[in-house]
Amino acid sequence: MIDYKTLYEKAQQELIQSQVQVQQKEDQITQLNFELDKFRKYLFGSKSEKLSNLKEVSLAQMQLFDLGVDQQQQEKLSQQAAEAPVEKKTPKKRAKGTGRMTLPQELRREEIIIEPEEDTTGLAHIGDDITEVLDVVPAELYVKRYIRRKYAKPNGKGILTGSLPERVIEKGIPSDRLVAEMILDKYVYGLPLHRQINKYRQLGVNIPASTASDWILKGWKHLSPLWELLKLLVVNQQYVQADETPIKVQEKQRKPGKQRAIHQGYMWVYHAPADNLVLFDYQKGRDSSGPKNMLQNFKGILQTDGYKVYESLYANHPDIALVYCMAHARRKFVDAVKYDEQKANTVLNMMAQLYQLEQDYRDEALTWQQRTERRQQQAKPILDQLQEWMLKHVDQVLPKSPLGQAINYTLPRWSGLSAYIQHGQIEIDNNLIENTIRPLAIGRKNYLFSGSHDAAEMTAAMYSFMATCKKNDINEQDWITDVMKRCQNINHKDLYQLLPNNWKKYKPQSES
Repeated sequence: MIDYKTLYEKAQQELIQSQVQVQQKEDQITQLNFELDKFRKYLFGSKSEKLSNLKEVSLAQMQLFDLGVDQQQQEKLSQQAAEAPVEKKTPKKRAKGTGRMTLPQELRREEIIIEPEEDTTGLAHIGDDITEVLDVVPAELYVKRYIRRKYAKPNGKGILTGSLPERVIEKGIPSDRLVAEMILDKYVYGLPLHRQINKYRQLGVNIPASTASDWILKGWKHLSPLWELLKLLVVNQQYVQADETPIKVQEKQRKPGKQRAIHQGYMWVYHAPADNLVLFDYQKGRDSSGPKNMLQNFKGILQTDGYKVYESLYANHPDIALVYCMAHARRKFVDAVKYDEQKANTVLNMMAQLYQLEQDYRDEALTWQQRTERRQQQAKPILDQLQEWMLKHVDQVLPKSPLGQAINYTLPRWSGLSAYIQHGQIEIDNNLIENTIRPLAIGRKNYLFSGSHDAAEMTAAMYSFMATCKKNDINEQDWITDVMKRCQNINHKDLYQLLPNNWKKYKPQSES
């Protein structure tokens, strides 16, 4: 006899299992589409996170490489774009005096007098028409020849000879200025060493690659005491921002004839906004050993993104208050706009209000005490409203959906994200430190990798100096050329005077 009840229950179980599997597949497809959209936006889309830019449809960019936009979807997007109201942009009024670029007055002027072709005998000179043209003198390598006079002392008491000035590379060929120029070309302008060698070859001097690399390395060793001081000062600040970025490094050649392996290293970057100090620290990995060693004596406020290493080390630290970056949380909701535009834009609109307040405070040049008071009055109600909205909707969205992921990223970190209103010196996000990483990102696209782990450590030091110069509005070439000369003779207790944030203040008046 057929047991229909058993068969029915079995069929019900199979149906439920099938529905679960279908839902899992649909969730997986949604997640993959989400990742694909992020990748597509990263490659071809706008990098801006402004709401006005998020609402624009970049259909042409999607179609450029046919990344999966089918015909029906194209027609839908085209129809939406056609029906959208066209905002008439009011043309900006041209500011008075914004015409042809004016040339800096401090540039040397070479005057060339041009007389009319006709005879001017007996004519009165009534004025001049002046046209200024920007010109350039090509770079030139030249040789400094030090001729030391030798004098014989009377009665055979010896020989008197002039002393050579001290240099970065004693008995070496390059001047301090040339070593400084090579460092600047690589770490400020992103010019790989082989391109520098080609440039110097065209100027008439063939410099072997190993020699050029050795010159830069010796220049770095000359500045290493200043580098150690910079590390000490950064970790003794009370407020530090931290971030990390990858860098490729060549491993040592293990077998002759074999290609050297490429190692994935990381630059851990620390920024002290109060004194405008930037520190790059090279580590072989992205594990917790890097910040753990660097910040072992740090006591204060540490602002980071949501990377788990920082949370595992400092979420419950007795001496460190962990503050998070609002821009990273906002980015999660930007990614969710396509999947739940109304809810995602509700959050983004509130975050936009917070950022507008920060811009207003900067425009008004408020002190940090004034900024603290205004944040308590103006930003706190918006933050409370935002937290209340997320608590209300966290159970109404799928946890693995883009919006669910954004809320589940933001809510557990809320105390750290909103902590910036407690003190006016804390920034709302980590954008200041992300800006310091850009030169490294440009450089690694040009020179692709560091030649060794030692070279990566040198790279960290040089980017630290150059980024600190930029933060303090210091001309990098003036600073490094001067420091190369003075670093070898300065008293160790006065070494702090050579750091970029102090350099202008303590530079000798005769050199100013």
